Formats: sequence, structure tokens, C-alpha cells
Amino acid sequence: MARPRADSYDDKLQLILDAAAELFAKHGFAGASIADIAAACAISKALIYHYFKAKEEILYRLLKAHMEALNGAALRALASSTDAEAQFRALIRETMDIYATARHKHVLLLNELDSLPSERRREIVTAERGLIRLVIDLLTRLNPASMSAARMQRPYAMLFYGMINWTYTWYRADGPVSPPEFADMAASLFLDGFHRA
Repeated sequence: MARPRADSYDDKLQLILDAAAELFAKHGFAGASIADIAAACAISKALIYHYFKAKEEILYRLLKAHMEALNGAALRALASSTDAEAQFRALIRETMDIYATARHKHVLLLNELDSLPSERRREIVTAERGLIRLVIDLLTRLNPASMSAARMQRPYAMLFYGMINWTYTWYRADGPVSPPEFADMAASLFLDGFHRA
């Protein structure tokens, strides 16, 4: 008979994931050890290995959860309206809500993907490509003429992501501009130029 999980199992799991995300983002995946994570959590290394077989598994779990959150945000944005511009604005708002609360995971997605084993890296890259395709489809509905040339589709989608992905380097959710305000500013700025293109 399997031993039942302790009531604190999920809490300890989340503690490990949160500490690992912060340490990996701050010191790099290679620069943070299981011992560092254990010390940050005030638990033993053995307990971490009770949850994860290897450090790479922790990184994979963090990146997978982040991609699932971003995909869920995109699907909510599309479901929020039938109007393409309203969906686009919702997409930025939903995405910025995640970026504002998951900064460490986002840093890992941008900087540590190559630290994953190849099969798991491909899984995350496939999820990223799905989001890029979603943006291409949305931008095509917004401005079919600009998106009619296949060679322009990815550049426009990557311009969109470039505008918001690197906000982690300077944007602070507790600063003078709230995440919804920033999302509306970014949407208006992008759409104004995109509609003229």
C-alpha cells in the first residue's frame, strides 16, 4: 500500500519551486546548486530529492508551468471577445499579469532554456512556437495586408513579443504604472504602428 502524502507536501513543493526560480534567475542555472535551494528553504538536500530526481527536473517543472500559464492567458484573451483588437489588448493584459507575478520564471524562460535536456527543451520550444503562431493569426486578422507576405509574419510577431518580453529588465509592477496601464500603453503603441504598416 502506498504511503499517503503529508498534508504539507504541496506547500513544501511550492517552497522548493519558488526558491529555485529565484536562485536560478539570480545566479543562473549552473550557478545555483541543490544545496543552495535547500538552504534557502531551510530543508535538507535529501528532502529536495524526495520531490525531484535532479536539478534539471526542477527547471523543467518551472518552465513548463510558466508556459502553461502563458498559454492559458492567451486562450482567455481569445475567448474574451470576437473582436481582434479587443483580443489583442486582452492578450497583452493577461500576459503582463503573469509577467508581473512570475518574473523569475520568465527570466528562466528567456535565459536558461538551453540548460534543459534536448527532449524537454523541444517541448518548451514547441509551446513557445504555438504562442507565436497564435499571435501571427491574431495580427493577420488585425492587418491582413501587412501579414500577407509569409516572410513578414514572424518578424511582426517577434516585434510584439520583444516589446513585452524584456520588461523584466526594468518594469516593476509596484511602480507608477500598473500592469493593466502598461498593457494598454503597449497595445496602443504597437497597434498604432502596425495599422500604419
